[in-house]
Amino acid sequence: MIAKSRSDVVAWLTAYVHERHQAAWAGDRVALADFGIDSLSAVDLVCALERWLGIPVPTDLLSGVTDTHGLLQAIADLQRRAAERLPSERAWEKHVNPYLAAKLKQLKIDRTFVRGEGAYLFDQEGRRYLDFMAQYGALPFGHHPQEIWQAIQALHADAEPVFCQPSISHSSGELAKRLLELAPPGLRYVTFSNSGAEAVEVALKLARQATGRMRILSTHRGFHGKTFGALSATGNPDYQAPFGLPLDGFDKVGFGDIAALEAALACRPGSYAAFIVEAIQGEGGVRMAEPGYLRAAKEVCARHGTLLVVDEVQTGLGRTGALFACETEGVEPDILTLAKALGGGLVPIGATLCSEGAYGERFALKHSSTFAGNALAARAGLATLDLLTRNDGALLQNVRREGQYLLERFEAIRARHPWLVSEVRGRGFMLGISFTTERAPWPENFLGIAAQEGELAQFVASYLLNVENVRLAPTLNGGNVLRVQPPLNATHEQCVMVADALARTVDVLASRQTGIFYRAILRREAPPALPAPAAAPSSPVPTADDGRATRFAFLMHPLDEAGYAEYDTSLDSLERDELREFSESMTGLLDPVVGTTVDIESATGARARGDFIMISHTAAQLKQMPQSEALDVLNKGVALARRRGASIVGLGAYTSVVSGGGARLVNPTVKLTSGNSYTVVSAIEALDLVVQRHGHRWDERTAGVVGAAGAIGACMVMLLSERAPRLVLIGNPAHEPAIGRERLLAIARSMVRHALADPSRGVEPASLAAQIVEHSASGATPEEVLLALESSGRLILTASIQAAAMADVIVAATSFPGQLFNPDLMARNAVICDVSRPRSIGESILQRRPDVLVIDGGIVALPGRPRIGPYGLEDGTSYACMAETMLLALEGDPQDTSLGHALDAAEVQRQQRLARKHGFSLSSLRSFGRPVKLEA
Repeated sequence: MIAKSRSDVVAWLTAYVHERHQAAWAGDRVALADFGIDSLSAVDLVCALERWLGIPVPTDLLSGVTDTHGLLQAIADLQRRAAERLPSERAWEKHVNPYLAAKLKQLKIDRTFVRGEGAYLFDQEGRRYLDFMAQYGALPFGHHPQEIWQAIQALHADAEPVFCQPSISHSSGELAKRLLELAPPGLRYVTFSNSGAEAVEVALKLARQATGRMRILSTHRGFHGKTFGALSATGNPDYQAPFGLPLDGFDKVGFGDIAALEAALACRPGSYAAFIVEAIQGEGGVRMAEPGYLRAAKEVCARHGTLLVVDEVQTGLGRTGALFACETEGVEPDILTLAKALGGGLVPIGATLCSEGAYGERFALKHSSTFAGNALAARAGLATLDLLTRNDGALLQNVRREGQYLLERFEAIRARHPWLVSEVRGRGFMLGISFTTERAPWPENFLGIAAQEGELAQFVASYLLNVENVRLAPTLNGGNVLRVQPPLNATHEQCVMVADALARTVDVLASRQTGIFYRAILRREAPPALPAPAAAPSSPVPTADDGRATRFAFLMHPLDEAGYAEYDTSLDSLERDELREFSESMTGLLDPVVGTTVDIESATGARARGDFIMISHTAAQLKQMPQSEALDVLNKGVALARRRGASIVGLGAYTSVVSGGGARLVNPTVKLTSGNSYTVVSAIEALDLVVQRHGHRWDERTAGVVGAAGAIGACMVMLLSERAPRLVLIGNPAHEPAIGRERLLAIARSMVRHALADPSRGVEPASLAAQIVEHSASGATPEEVLLALESSGRLILTASIQAAAMADVIVAATSFPGQLFNPDLMARNAVICDVSRPRSIGESILQRRPDVLVIDGGIVALPGRPRIGPYGLEDGTSYACMAETMLLALEGDPQDTSLGHALDAAEVQRQQRLARKHGFSLSSLRSFGRPVKLEA
């Protein structure tokens, strides 16, 4: 990263405000508000800055910035922090792959192993782990096999040159000879490389030069490496798209589908150089084709003049209990690729074996690799083959015998929990345990969500590592499949240990207790007692969709770590710090997912069906995220809603804040709403009810609005001015006083215009609105009206939260993800309607100030009382922002609504009419989720 100088930033900002705000700036100190930069356009500024600087810019960068000098300093501080990131304790995290390190840490599998011995690894604390992952099969004899080291030491002793291209290498020649002696018949030449991916690249080049054809056919879910050609043949678009792959000329068919192979070759006669296929799909989920598939594939390919390439990078050299997996069908491939095990667990090496017909002079004289075929790797390869064939293939017999034992044990686990373990598959020491992707058995459970998203095996692997000291890993292209690939010399006792550990782990997982499962991972110890399997909670099952219900969606997220426990009640077992750690682990781990699907039927008979889409970030996490990342997450949620047929998407809590009131998400394919208009309606109705039930009148009240310059707060100012004789408007204390006052004055001027727009509107006789009309009738200008109101103390504009003590009816409508109010400063018998999400006031006020009534603002009773889901809501209710989304769907003609920084008073009134029409109403009042009993 090259930091931008102050002059660079000044030049960029000058151009930006000129282009975006038609303002001239000479580099002097100017309030951002003078350029027209408000909370909405600030989102655009942050996005533009992030693109220009090339570093993450948090969404709240401008929260405490009021002028250009402050912005320049904030940018300088941001660049300094980016350049001086806290040094990691581990150089690998800092200099190799910080993103993977963060992922490993999130999953609690970020171990640094300091010693390896046989099948065991040891961490910095001296803790021992049984490694049945074996580097994806690249450790055929475990860590530091003595025989391979002896072969390498012999090379050092006899001083054969390791690198001597283009001269003839004795050791690589001997290794090629030995490989061809052991390989299936018909293979004549060996080309060495340094990895499995390179071995595949060699195979593709061989096939193209031998046939003169350019197209390559492979299989969906197949994996062949991550270089350009190998990755183009790999059947996973997620790994290809970021690199502009696959290359032209690469096509896919279903694995195991001979008819599809025949059809593809027939569709493009004379086009395909090769069909590359794994004997068993490894990264694709340890998937096996029906017996006879490879033999049939060979026959089909031969008929079409296409070479058969069998990729045995994972399966080859003993992994399945045979030297080559394709031997079981007696297949003679045209080209065979090997790697992983060939280096004996110490040296990288790949090999591509091919037939006479696949080889040629053009390839032989045009292809080379500096390090390929070196003597060091060749000696390791020769020693590996010697170990595999020693004692009449005793190691292969061990793989077949112990592999069958593991298969039977794993099958017993599946039989015990068939709803959880869907399949066990594989052969020898290449086994896969497929976990369910069904969410129905554990609704409203984060492990269930992980299952649905195909990620459950990650959590199982974390539990095994932390609790059972067993190291396994999911397959790359199938996160619901746990791979078991032990060293080929693993003992029976070690296999028993792994099978027992997996059985215990699945038993805990089957309890459906996310909290207990996760606590064990955190504490690195098994639960003290195995929990009884929890009954699956009932979840509303939507009726069959007849197409007449309008589809909607609502984006939501946990407001804080406690929000996770609201959704998954099994997390109640976690201590507060453990729940916080769970929250940090979950952030961004899963893509947006549907939490619940709900049917709504209007009083008119209109119907809507809605998906409540969960985003795994708390409010504080969203606020701290780089703007581009936050918008990317929200756009994924909108895309999911669109795929599920939504015509309108609501934005809950901080999804609206970080997207500029939804303005940054607007697109032509789906309509959006922040839900703020109906939130205003429900809040004012709640306050009217409280004032009435308390036996008081509005003309006895002083009203206050915290967050008065925000969209909801500004609209509440208009409505409260029609009721209360005195108003306290509290703005953002982070703003420079002059700018903060100017923003509040703008709201006050809007209030005056609102009052004068329709003087005949029914308002309270002593209300501020009535006073405005009276002053105006006497000839006062709007500015004179404001001056008179401020001078008399009827209107107070301030940035101090302490001023809330002057009001006895308060609306809290802030976007600050934290608690603002000091309970000790509240007026006696004050009423606070908190529409902020997260809340602006803590529950401790109930004990410290029992005289103060805090009501949950924006809670709406739904027609028919459907259950929305486990989101901290009573059955039959929703937040008003959710309800607005439903109302727009029920109307059947949704439009972008309530977006941006300002709300339209006409839209607020329309929402009130729609609510009455469709049977939505103010819910019974609640305080911190509990019913409130009002007494006159």
